[in-house]
Amino acid sequence: MPNHPLFEASVLGMSIIKWLGIASCVYAVAQLPSRGKYFGSSLSAETGAFAVLVGIAAVSYATLSRPETITFKPMSSYVSYLLLFFIAICLVDSPEKLHRTLLVGLVGSAIAALYVIREYQASGGMQMRPGYIAGDSNYFATCSLLAIPIGFCFARRENAPIERALCIVSTIVILVAFTLASSRGGLVGLCLEIGYMILRTGKSRRIAILLGMLLLPALLFSPVSPLGRMLHPEYGDELATQIRRDFWRVGFMLIREHPLTGIGLGNFTAYSFSASPGAAVRHGMACNTFLEIAAELGVPGFLAYCGLSGAALWSAEKLRSEGKKRKDVLRFYSGEAMQVGLLGFLGAAMFVSAEYQKPFWVIVALAAASPSLLTQSPSRSRAVKSVLVPASSRTV
Repeated sequence: MPNHPLFEASVLGMSIIKWLGIASCVYAVAQLPSRGKYFGSSLSAETGAFAVLVGIAAVSYATLSRPETITFKPMSSYVSYLLLFFIAICLVDSPEKLHRTLLVGLVGSAIAALYVIREYQASGGMQMRPGYIAGDSNYFATCSLLAIPIGFCFARRENAPIERALCIVSTIVILVAFTLASSRGGLVGLCLEIGYMILRTGKSRRIAILLGMLLLPALLFSPVSPLGRMLHPEYGDELATQIRRDFWRVGFMLIREHPLTGIGLGNFTAYSFSASPGAAVRHGMACNTFLEIAAELGVPGFLAYCGLSGAALWSAEKLRSEGKKRKDVLRFYSGEAMQVGLLGFLGAAMFVSAEYQKPFWVIVALAAASPSLLTQSPSRSRAVKSVLVPASSRTV
């Protein structure tokens, strides 16, 4: 919620969010002695890829960026993500903590979704794409894709009725707000999530099919929905599409001209332009995360970002597989939720510049912490009987 008046309020020159981050760092440092071994040769692949990305970004910012034309502080964001990795690796040291962290993320997304729904309701339905408190509607929808699978997965836990109810209610609230945000790129990401879950076996497939059947009528008959914008685009929708194509052409041109170094971190807006009729000469972002990173940081930065994303997906898959092998629902559902969420986010990121969206970096940081959870003994992770264990083999 980047525009929330409480969390963004200034206290002694810094926002409450920054003070919370500082407190988290202090606590993580206190836990470092017991987690120090994970900062040695056993660092995860995504941590290594992230270190390469930060290095490329720092060199690019120091040598090529134009601070006078940049309206934000990209290197400050990268430093924040670096600290986030440190906090996650130090503090998320058990499947239980990973599980609780994901649930908090789900509830936080549901709270943001309530603000979106309230903004739409307060406008009398005239505000077609709400999302002020929760940020831009496209960004809200894209980040919601990271939370929705958490609700899907942990709502299937047996012997946890309160948690299941929390997941079901939170997921419904997020889906309602997701529909109101009317993001076409977000819909593409959601379809990727549902399609991937259908390819899986067991309850994942059945739940995904049921979700698709329930969502389709809402998307077809809602007064505002991403599907409606696709099937019946208005003038503003068509103009937005044309502007996006203009920015994509500029992005590919910049990559061809600066393949190795890029144009400099944060410089895309200054270089971009759209000459579409009705848009005058408009500057903006690439509307494609991968394209913007490649244009600003060159092919090396693009490869580092792709390596980071691929490593996070692979860590989530390993956690899922280990949970399935051990009949441990916390590992299994945590890995599946992170993997499905990342797939949906990266699919939607093809249509929006989302490299600075914090929920993505939270999930990647959790994936970076997950390798240390693979080898823990079942006694520490408190394996729980669940749908992973056939009913006939369960004991009382």
